[in-house]
Amino acid sequence: MPRGPVIGISPDNQAADQPHPVYELPSAYALAIEKAGGIPILLPHTADPATQAAYMHLIDGLLIPGGNDLDPSLYGQAPHPTLRRLDSLREKFDLAMLALAQARNRPVLGICLGCQTMNVRRGGSLHQYLPEVPRDQSIRHTGNPADSTDKNAWHSVSLSQGSKLRAILKCDQLTVNSRHRQAVDRLGTGLTACAASPDGVMEAIEDNTMKFWIGVQWHAETLTDPPHAELFNAFVAAAATNIDPSR
Repeated sequence: MPRGPVIGISPDNQAADQPHPVYELPSAYALAIEKAGGIPILLPHTADPATQAAYMHLIDGLLIPGGNDLDPSLYGQAPHPTLRRLDSLREKFDLAMLALAQARNRPVLGICLGCQTMNVRRGGSLHQYLPEVPRDQSIRHTGNPADSTDKNAWHSVSLSQGSKLRAILKCDQLTVNSRHRQAVDRLGTGLTACAASPDGVMEAIEDNTMKFWIGVQWHAETLTDPPHAELFNAFVAAAATNIDPSR
């Protein structure tokens, strides 16, 4: 029986220093993959290269979702006081899986932290704290600090002419949700910026030499408008070209 492509998702790892750490993932990621015709599976983090390679053999595409902050020493910076450190096992796992995906030309979609990790993996850097970056500060990238229930800010992004992302979304501009303190600064090797907010913050990156290698800063998994759904449709379609019936 024909099947959809298997999409491996790296979950978050909360309370990793506790006796009973847990994996967790907002269900919207898996639901977005399933709606697009893919089969989502969670990839428990491991430092074992053989297990990582086995995961890559099983999956047709890789999704790196949101989470806390990467270790800034990865891009040559000292920690900012606002740093919320990502679990180190997840960080190493995500970087290793990105390396394997790149070597095998597996489609990759990065969201929020995932976008940032894709950039750092290629030797790029991040703005650690956007409120300190010279820009139009009227554009908010995080929710209202006076309202703990308001997680999202909203702003427009402009899509770059000739980019793969623009061809997928079929528009020049769209409105996105935003809840991040960090963002791409120096682009990694082989990456191009394909979307930006009105204050000049890079909101999406891609590598056009790969089958599908796109990272977006916004949380498209929670947006149901057609342009956002097309991102997952295109990702799953690209992953479908890797299906091996013998697996």
